[in-house]
Amino acid sequence: MRLRTSVAAAFGAAVLALTTPTSAYGADGVFSYGFNTGDKLDQRAAIFNPPGRECVTLKLPRDADFGYAARNRTNATVTLFADDDCSSDTYFVVPPGKNAPKRLLIRSVMFSR
Repeated sequence: MRLRTSVAAAFGAAVLALTTPTSAYGADGVFSYGFNTGDKLDQRAAIFNPPGRECVTLKLPRDADFGYAARNRTNATVTLFADDDCSSDTYFVVPPGKNAPKRLLIRSVMFSR
């Protein structure tokens, strides 16, 4: 009986050791960007601890077509895209702690971790 309990406990410990929180696979930090709407100019939005290696479409109000002035304050490299699904041939890469050119227009991003 003890052997079965010990094996079950060891198996459970191995499963817990191999299971890590999903945030461990994402970037740590804040990615922020600006956008304009018809009546309010130069607003900012942010993504906190973004997921890694998956496309994130920026949350923009209906009257804002693009984001701009991206700031990467995460520990991962971010790739900026001009379309909604990270598939355009035109993109820009921003290392951790750096800013994209202010006039670069973006709609989606993907983080390296």
